[in-house]
Amino acid sequence: MIALIVVFVAIIVLVTIARRINVAYPIVLVLGGMAIGYIPRIPTFPLPPELVLVVFLPPLLYWVSVAAPTSEFRAGAMWIFQMAFGLVIVTTFAVAAIAHAVIPGMPWGVAFVLGAIVSSTDEVAFASIADELNVPRHIIGTIEGESLVNDATSLILYGIGVAAVVGASFSLLHAAGDLILTVAESVLIGFAAAGIAVWAWRVLKDDAVQATISVVVPFVAYLPAYYIGASGVLATVTAGIVLSRFTPVVLRPRAREMLTGFWVTVVFLLNAFIFTEVGILFRSIVAGLREYSIAELALWGAAIAGACVIVRLLWTFAQGLLPITNEPEHVDGKPDWSHVTLLGWTGMRGGISLAAALAVPFETVAGPFPFRNLLIFLTFVVLLVTLVGQGGTLPWLIRLLRIKDDGAAAREERLALMATARAGLARLAELEREGTYPANVLELHRRRLEARLAEFTAEGGSTKAARTTALFRRAQLELIEAQRAKLIELRAEGKIDNTVLRQLQRVFDLGAIEVQALDETGRPDIEE
Repeated sequence: MIALIVVFVAIIVLVTIARRINVAYPIVLVLGGMAIGYIPRIPTFPLPPELVLVVFLPPLLYWVSVAAPTSEFRAGAMWIFQMAFGLVIVTTFAVAAIAHAVIPGMPWGVAFVLGAIVSSTDEVAFASIADELNVPRHIIGTIEGESLVNDATSLILYGIGVAAVVGASFSLLHAAGDLILTVAESVLIGFAAAGIAVWAWRVLKDDAVQATISVVVPFVAYLPAYYIGASGVLATVTAGIVLSRFTPVVLRPRAREMLTGFWVTVVFLLNAFIFTEVGILFRSIVAGLREYSIAELALWGAAIAGACVIVRLLWTFAQGLLPITNEPEHVDGKPDWSHVTLLGWTGMRGGISLAAALAVPFETVAGPFPFRNLLIFLTFVVLLVTLVGQGGTLPWLIRLLRIKDDGAAAREERLALMATARAGLARLAELEREGTYPANVLELHRRRLEARLAEFTAEGGSTKAARTTALFRRAQLELIEAQRAKLIELRAEGKIDNTVLRQLQRVFDLGAIEVQALDETGRPDIEE
């Protein structure tokens, strides 16, 4: 328990530091965790690989999938497919060849296991950094899509390599068949889990029950696939992407509100915990390598990490030259090399790779698993170089390449707000004809909808309307704060109970959230 408290206190302190110095928090957590690991007699929390793979990973994958830019997945499908399968396979063999060549006595089988462990990028690592990047949404979509799928490829290759080392029979043709079968099984399980969830949401209309179903879904998708030898990663990603189409329809509004806050908090805590623990593990990883010199470890780590970085850069530039696609990374059939460069540099590895290394068995039929401690160390080096080195330099690279957000999200927000305002006005006209509500009530709603329509009509909306509505919302926030302060005062004076305060405070909070959300759609700032 003390160890858990230490980790969470460290998370609070390190994330606060990261925000102050404007650095992505996973980088600070890993480096801070490494420092904590060297504090004498500090209580530490063991990080079993099963905890990461079976408990932490399903909810992280699910939320990233549900919240992902799925329209960009479709647009960048060719890029995602080639990087999630082709790049992973090429990286596995390239790293295996280099490891076998530079590390004396390392067998091909062990080198192949290392290549599979470090071959895939980590969706958790990238998702934690993506929020800090001001780049076109389609780049985020391509990288997230690749990261969500490529774990399935690498973990299958990892299983093949481990089986070969521990003494099981191995056949390349059988392995290829296993890969195809695994993908099919995983996708089917994901669809089945999503179908069960949608059916349950339609039948059970209780807010708390619907929220509970959402919490259970990732494990319903992941665990069956994991335990039958399929890809729990791919099953969970499939379920999340499918359910992203249904949650706006079948979930009740209160359930959606509850779940958004829950998932954002849980995903942040799990991410932060993994990155901090990964850093803390560094000391124990190094302690198991006394038979190697510092120069050897540095050379081998640089060789393996360099291979991961260089192979990805070469692959993405080669993929950019392919004439068969006119996807977002291409303009009129020609590659946008700044975008291709950024894709090549975003090869961050994370806690999933380290969990896979820690899960390597201790024994084979011939004795101890060869080079097991060294595999774990080299995996950590790759994680450190890609997460801290590449992830930490992404803002600099984005400025150097002059890459900026293309405004796709803001344009779609304006389009949606304009269309929904028109739909509201159309319904309001019907209500006027029906005479259901008094004219003065409908007039209040008309003014609000017409103001929103004027603000968001055409590209960028009306500047005058935008200024007026922004001032209106600023005043609205001040009025909400005044009412909230009075509510707290009434509770302090004993005139209302705490339960009443909480119920009414939620009303004011939702009003403030609506105002703040509308202010984040990219309109020009108001001159003071």
